[in-house]
Amino acid sequence: MISRFSKYIIATLCFIQIASVIKAEYIEQVEEISAGNFFGYGARQMSMGGAGIMTIDGTALFYNPANLARIPRIEFIFGMSNQKFKDKSAVRPVRKEIDYSTPIPIADTYSPRFEGYLPVSNSVEESKINSRINSAIVSVPYPTYRGSMVIGVGMTRSASFDRIFALNHIDTSAAGDIIAAGKEFQSGGLNQWAAGIGLDLSPRVAFGGAIYVYTGKHDYSWNYALDSLDVLSYEKEDLITDDYFGFNAKLALSMRLNQTVSLGMAVESPLTFKVEEEYNGYESLNGDGTYYYDYIKYDIKKPFVFSGGISAQINNAALMADLDYTDWSQLEYGNNKDMEIYNSDIRLYYTDVVRMRLGGEYVFPNLGLSLRAGYFNDPLPIKSEFINNNRDGFSLGAGILIDQVMTIDLAFVHGSYGRNSDFVYASTKDDNDVITSTHNLIIDEDVSYNRLFLTTAYRF
Repeated sequence: MISRFSKYIIATLCFIQIASVIKAEYIEQVEEISAGNFFGYGARQMSMGGAGIMTIDGTALFYNPANLARIPRIEFIFGMSNQKFKDKSAVRPVRKEIDYSTPIPIADTYSPRFEGYLPVSNSVEESKINSRINSAIVSVPYPTYRGSMVIGVGMTRSASFDRIFALNHIDTSAAGDIIAAGKEFQSGGLNQWAAGIGLDLSPRVAFGGAIYVYTGKHDYSWNYALDSLDVLSYEKEDLITDDYFGFNAKLALSMRLNQTVSLGMAVESPLTFKVEEEYNGYESLNGDGTYYYDYIKYDIKKPFVFSGGISAQINNAALMADLDYTDWSQLEYGNNKDMEIYNSDIRLYYTDVVRMRLGGEYVFPNLGLSLRAGYFNDPLPIKSEFINNNRDGFSLGAGILIDQVMTIDLAFVHGSYGRNSDFVYASTKDDNDVITSTHNLIIDEDVSYNRLFLTTAYRF
């Protein structure tokens, strides 16, 4: 989906005493929900901050296929996840005016939200809980004369679209009030299906590769209503469904430097999505309603992902660290001329990021118990001016080994970030019907989420 919001907002322009109905979008009009959206898989890995490049179980099929070669027996993994997503938003008491009459737009003029009106301080908090199947993976060693070769097949839920958002703003005066409220629901996700192989090149070096197919669905709804001075009444509803299909591949290496330290690296090829989008909308002004419908197809091409990781095993303790690098400014739309015009805006809005994950584990052999903790820094893939607090968090977890053949792992992950966005609620045009300036409302959001991962593995 190209934008987080696509809606019409009616606002009373008190400073010129007229009403204007215009199309308004968040300034991140090219925001793609699948960009920088890593949900996580494998309770053991997620309890260590998401560090998985040097993991040695079936989830290596997705983190680092080379480590499949280290799996000694047939293994089956099944996992579930639960997420509570919370969003707290507030509309700032000022508006931002952007002057488009110059070659480079100027956006440094701020004034009261509605001139002559007193903005009422308010915030809205919403939450949403979802439980999903997170992973199912089978790893099978293939008999060899020397070394190891392991084949893996499986699926995981690599991205989550389960989100919620709400806003309202009230501006009051002796003449009356301007009252507006909106609520957004999003649901769905991406399932990543994989087939891969890991094999030993030497006693200390393993190579692996995997092919991935992605399927998914994104359901989006937005409901908005505004009442201005008990004179103007406006309602808007958007229902958007996106179906995703894509594919890419990953190549990886794993190296044992010595008995203590191991290194891994992986390169994930660009991911191409085929997207089919269906839009249904309704708009009403003072009771006069109109229905809308649209259907489009387009491509999304996501950039390379370069990953590296290190692990250290010291007696019963293990430490892991991963880094991922992605240049999200290389995201592109294609196969649709109307979408491709946004590619220049993508380079202005997105940026490159380095995602860091750190974790540790301590094993109590006599109890068959493992305790784990981790930290992650997962920067939002957007320019810093849209970020209030970047995304990071911590994790805790534990695992138990049963009869040397079965493991049960549990992880708790907490993450949070803050961002700001603005949407146009009014514009000024010249005699040629060209927009010369806009007036934007600014929204601050504080987002947090708690995720639980439960994974069980059985080795035959």
